[in-house]
Amino acid sequence: MSHFSPPRPKPVPRNNASSNSYAVSALDMGISDEEWERLQKALDWPGPDQEFTQLNLSTSPVHSTFSIVGLKKSYKVGDNISVIITARDHNKNLKTYGGDFFKAKLFNSKLKASVYGEVVDHRNGTYSVVLLLPWEGQAQVFVRLEHSSEVVQILKKYRESLFPRSHYNGYFEGSGPNNARIYEVVECNIKWGGNGSWKKGNCCCEYKDVKTGTVWQCETPKKLTCDNLVHHSRGNVESPLNAFENNLFTK
Repeated sequence: MSHFSPPRPKPVPRNNASSNSYAVSALDMGISDEEWERLQKALDWPGPDQEFTQLNLSTSPVHSTFSIVGLKKSYKVGDNISVIITARDHNKNLKTYGGDFFKAKLFNSKLKASVYGEVVDHRNGTYSVVLLLPWEGQAQVFVRLEHSSEVVQILKKYRESLFPRSHYNGYFEGSGPNNARIYEVVECNIKWGGNGSWKKGNCCCEYKDVKTGTVWQCETPKKLTCDNLVHHSRGNVESPLNAFENNLFTK
């Protein structure tokens, strides 16, 4: 696997309302270039090193295992307990890449106490965790696979996409001929980026939040004006997942 090289921060054009660039620089964030690179490395999440096409090759919560390194009969408060997690697929084969989302903790049900540890991804199918023992009495180690690396990549893909998962309804109300009340309901959504990700014919009324700069779009009503927007409500939620991806989430 090639060494991760974080991208350099890009300067943001200033005082240019027509620019569609939304890049953020280290200077804008008030941090050094070194801190920027550290953040980029912390946010980097490894994934499959080849195209994934078989469900059984995803990480299995049943066949993946963990073990305590140098297990002792007793420990003292303040001791560290080291744990190694080994990921396997549904065919019981060892995984050769990282990216799985594991959680690991020590807990005592009687005391209603628990403490989580940071999971370190070694990018070869193994993970290590150091858990601090902060109480007297019994303690158990619990490891849970929240998402396989394959599912994480799907989540990442749609997080970075412009797919409008949630839809909203905009309600317009105003006066018509002979003072008759006119009511119209149209589809609305947030505008992503400079060009927007949600567009339709005869689009659109736009409403900008002066504090955040977020732009809200509604289809232009047929009889009323953009000033006649009264309120909006949540509409349907659309899943971007295809059949294969849906099966992967339930695997």
